[in-house]
Amino acid sequence: MWNWFFGGYTGTTGGTGASQVPEMDAASGTLAITVVLAALVLAWEIRRRRRARG
Repeated sequence: MWNWFFGGYTGTTGGTGASQVPEMDAASGTLAITVVLAALVLAWEIRRRRRARG
């Protein structure tokens, strides 16, 4: 496990160390950021209304 932190982990069992990961295009990234920001704004608004009510 410690090899992960010190560069010994290659992600494969004897290959070149390259692994395939899905790419994220700009539209998907923007959508993901928008969803996270919307969730944060919703949580902030709910907390604000609870404080104002109580």
